[in-house]
Amino acid sequence: MSLISDLISNKIEANKKIGLYREIPKINPARHDFKPHSNKNIIFKSKHYKYNLNYNTEFINLATNDYLGLSSDERIKNAIKKAVNTYGTSTSSSFLIYGHSDIHAKLEKKLCEFKGNYENCILYPSGYQANIGVIKALSDISPLKTFIVFDELSHASIIDGILTSGAKFKSFKHNDLNYLSNILYKHRDYEIKIVITEGVFSMDGDISDLRGILNIAEEYDAVSIVDDAHATGTIGNKGGGSVDFHAVKPDILIGTLGKALASSGAFVLSKRLIIEYLINFSRAFIFSTGMPPTSAAASVEAIDIIKKNPEIIKTLQDNSRFARNYLRQCGLNILNSSTHIIPVLIGDENKAILIEKELLEAGIYLKAIRYPAVPKKKARLRLGINTSINITDLENALKILVNTYDKQT
Repeated sequence: MSLISDLISNKIEANKKIGLYREIPKINPARHDFKPHSNKNIIFKSKHYKYNLNYNTEFINLATNDYLGLSSDERIKNAIKKAVNTYGTSTSSSFLIYGHSDIHAKLEKKLCEFKGNYENCILYPSGYQANIGVIKALSDISPLKTFIVFDELSHASIIDGILTSGAKFKSFKHNDLNYLSNILYKHRDYEIKIVITEGVFSMDGDISDLRGILNIAEEYDAVSIVDDAHATGTIGNKGGGSVDFHAVKPDILIGTLGKALASSGAFVLSKRLIIEYLINFSRAFIFSTGMPPTSAAASVEAIDIIKKNPEIIKTLQDNSRFARNYLRQCGLNILNSSTHIIPVLIGDENKAILIEKELLEAGIYLKAIRYPAVPKKKARLRLGINTSINITDLENALKILVNTYDKQT
């Protein structure tokens, strides 16, 4: 035990030296109106990063994935309260043992309609489990005869699902259709071929060339899987994500409820046969406690709000466009972002952490993203534009960001 303890300690110390050490911010759960900041309420306590966050503090939150600002909406809160009174707080078991309630069934039906009229839906406890559960289950049909190709910028949960699948795999260069086509051609003799990409890429903020990818997948008789976690509720005229934006329909669409849909958990949409197979063979589904009814109720209400108020989607998109244009005009490198996720490339990990800390002191909360979430020496600040921030506060925050960036680079 002493040897492994020493090895662990050495790895932790090494991470501290190169700017990759992490702590969980301690946050007062009372929340959550974001207003122009006053420095006096920031609490500096954390041993290494010297700050704690208090949601009662007035700061501008650009770290959240609550893109539509619905997680604190009174309608969502009331839906959760009603669900607690009706169903309690937990399913307390796997769906296959306990069953799922009418609120879960209602959410499944709404998701099928909202995301392009899919035939059926299955709910997972998290997006991570959904990706692993789907990829592993499909590969288990015939691992030695399965080939998986995926965009090189795919989320860690996709990569982990592939690594556990036992199937042969290869990544294709980001959004490079020729590269994808060449890979599939070389592996055309595999019985089962799977193509995986994201709708909106979580660290670069750009959109997949989905129509082209699906055309190639169809040409090689490959199953298409799209992770729509950051696209759901944010792109398309109605917020329907990739299906809405591209007017296409992947074979399998995966998404989370913990971002624009103001809840937690995940969903998988596909044909009835695929969902039936996952119910029976996806271990991540079978051996996990089912999504709480409160989460289902919150996302049912969120979908209804989006449908009745599509202007919130336009507000998010307009504010995101303003932020991207502003940062580009000021000379910052935001890669190829075309959405509400805007990276500001810094490069050096320690410098990114320093800028993050200075911005927090100025009342702006956003995170420095470092390896392994992005490649080494590709550290960046990741802005999550959200409708909780009005355009005046957003512009002020961007000015502070640019000034801080210029000072440190």
